[in-house]
Amino acid sequence: MSVVQSPETNLNVLKSLWTWIVRTTERVFQPIENLFYVLVVKQISAALDRIDPLSHRIEGTLFKKILQVTLYPLFMAATLVIGFQLVRNGYTSQTFLASIGMYLIYGAIWMPLERLIPFSRKWLKNPDGSTDIMLLFGNKLCGDWIIVPLQLATIAIVVQQISPTIGQSIWPSALPGVAQVFLLLVINDFFRYWYHRWMHENSFMWRWHAVHHSSERLYWFNGTRSHPLERVGHILLWSIPLAFVKAPVEIVFVSYLMSRTIGRFQHTNMDVILGPFDFIFSSPKNHRYHHSKNITEGNTNYGGDIILWDLLFGTFYLPKGKQPSDDIGIGGVVNYPKSFAGLMLAPFHHGSFQEQAKAPVPAPSPQPAE
Repeated sequence: MSVVQSPETNLNVLKSLWTWIVRTTERVFQPIENLFYVLVVKQISAALDRIDPLSHRIEGTLFKKILQVTLYPLFMAATLVIGFQLVRNGYTSQTFLASIGMYLIYGAIWMPLERLIPFSRKWLKNPDGSTDIMLLFGNKLCGDWIIVPLQLATIAIVVQQISPTIGQSIWPSALPGVAQVFLLLVINDFFRYWYHRWMHENSFMWRWHAVHHSSERLYWFNGTRSHPLERVGHILLWSIPLAFVKAPVEIVFVSYLMSRTIGRFQHTNMDVILGPFDFIFSSPKNHRYHHSKNITEGNTNYGGDIILWDLLFGTFYLPKGKQPSDDIGIGGVVNYPKSFAGLMLAPFHHGSFQEQAKAPVPAPSPQPAE
């Protein structure tokens, strides 16, 4: 005699199986994450701790003020100069390798600067550094082996099917190189703006983008924190329209470098003062509001590089006389994973975190009378 299991029983079996998969995956990857922490993160943090006394000594000094005002424009200008130097003889494999070296040097400078002039001293603690390193490698492998080939193939097919000549005579190549770079940033960010906004305002897309917002602090390196599958949407909603723009490869490359510099500063823990730059670029100050747990603040400032589209479409948020909070993360969820494996699996059961947050808190047991 066969026993027919109820739908509720089957659901419980599936939940148990999923729990086992999550725990097993975390057990596999956790030793690697711990190794990164001991060998890399802990050693770097110990070295940077020596800067903290100097950081306290320069509080309120002219030296700190000069750093706060000049660092952003200096690195932006340096990126433009270095970028155009790297492509002066065209784009080659050496150009690509040199750009990697450039950002390794940038990182080596930004790490002590975050200790010297921190926006939040709470964010100087580094419990998640190894997770971000793992996410970087995970995104790199997934991107190079799966997403980029798929992206290139899709772009090639779509452009070929529609018309390979579209856009060839549109790009204003007569403009100065710097003007072309900023024009491409503005065009590129139009598509990024709407894709980013969609990820926040659509519940299905948010479950992937939530991984990026899971960090409870901002620092220069965790701009790379994201789920690999989040990039799949770029294929249709970001990359293909840009393929028709037909900007020169040298301009595309320098724009890419500028975008990376803006992105690193966007997440930096440096207490920089940008003034009018806050109304031009996606800056550290306006982007900190974007990472707020308060959804009213978080669903603003979607610009990836340029804040223009937020200003035009009414999503810009930068209240005068107010500073963004350093209490950031995902609002409305509990027990969101912090490990690499947990974050990779989190989008597949995102609803469970919200259900836990809505679950009633049991009343405390009455204490016996003394």
